[in-house]
Amino acid sequence: MYKQFTTDILHLPTFILNNEGERVKDGWVLGVELKPQNHLCPLCFQESINHARNKNRFLRHAWVSTRETIYIRVPVHRQRCEDCGITWTVEWPEVPVRGNVTTHFKQMIARKCIGQSFEAVAREMAVPPSTVASWFYTYAEETLARPADYEAPPALCMDEFAHKRGHTYSVALQDAHTGHVWQTHPGKSRERIQEGLRRYPFQAPEVIVTDLAPGMAQTVHEIWPETAIVVDKFHVIQLFTQALDRARKLEGNNGTSHKNIRHQRRLLMARPKHLKLEEKETLRTWLGENPELKKQWVALQKFRDIYCAKSYKKAQKALEDWCSHYLFEGANATKSIVKTVLKWKQEILNHFTYGLTNARLEGTNNLIKTLKRRSYGCPNMYHFDLRIRMECRPPA
Repeated sequence: MYKQFTTDILHLPTFILNNEGERVKDGWVLGVELKPQNHLCPLCFQESINHARNKNRFLRHAWVSTRETIYIRVPVHRQRCEDCGITWTVEWPEVPVRGNVTTHFKQMIARKCIGQSFEAVAREMAVPPSTVASWFYTYAEETLARPADYEAPPALCMDEFAHKRGHTYSVALQDAHTGHVWQTHPGKSRERIQEGLRRYPFQAPEVIVTDLAPGMAQTVHEIWPETAIVVDKFHVIQLFTQALDRARKLEGNNGTSHKNIRHQRRLLMARPKHLKLEEKETLRTWLGENPELKKQWVALQKFRDIYCAKSYKKAQKALEDWCSHYLFEGANATKSIVKTVLKWKQEILNHFTYGLTNARLEGTNNLIKTLKRRSYGCPNMYHFDLRIRMECRPPA
């Protein structure tokens, strides 16, 4: 019973363990033998006979938590057809024809690469880095989620990421609910984005979340005219925080050290309820000395209140009132923001219908940056796409 249990744990369905196991310096060697079965001749499809051969292969098969390696001793199994007179070596899916490792070992190495660099895994497991990379990409192609096995996601997040900042970019399409990246497409121009949307493996989604890139709504609607567009809340608020940061730099008392700059940015951009009492007092004094900066800060807080609306109609009324007021009464930077908000008014209000943001994809972008640092760049775009999809969340 224990032999069958151990065989199942070791993923060797074609073999059974025998009593020829032994201890070695860096682990264990387990003897296995083939389960009784008939083998047909590949030419005449008649039953063949065993052609005895006293030869074994030693293969690395797995490792355990004690950092010990499990090897298996596999007999070289030969068959002979008496009708055709041919002899051949029997192949099994668990044991490759060539090499000194099993398929299970390759898969364990590939899974170990998730979250680590190929070089780190190669040093630990005493395997060349190029071999580790080859096993990983082979495993990724075999195990990645196939669109045919899943229903079309109703909501997508779309954003660009850099392969090499300032030179090459790609656009990612991610399921807004599960966080799985279904597609990355090179380029960020209008033509390249539309080409990627045409190649998207599912039907058009109900809604897609984007940033405030110029012409993005029109670009998407030319391919998916029925898809609603939601502007990411973070990017809308970023219009205000960037304007505040520019005003901070022009102000006479702006910080010079990294610590002071971080402190001032926190005072200006964090919600007041997240500040300490002494920080609130410092901010009140600072804004009192700079009326122009205070106007921009107050406009940001009023706009944040719009996102607290409980319904679409209340949000629409609050947004219209905010635009009517700050289009004439706000600071110059705020008036410019109002014009941008009016251009994206419907896309901003769609947030209150669907309640979606690009938060998942922004987190995936951080993961992509980590992947680039870990792999010292990824010149092969296809392999980079495979690694992104393997490292991100799997589809539900």
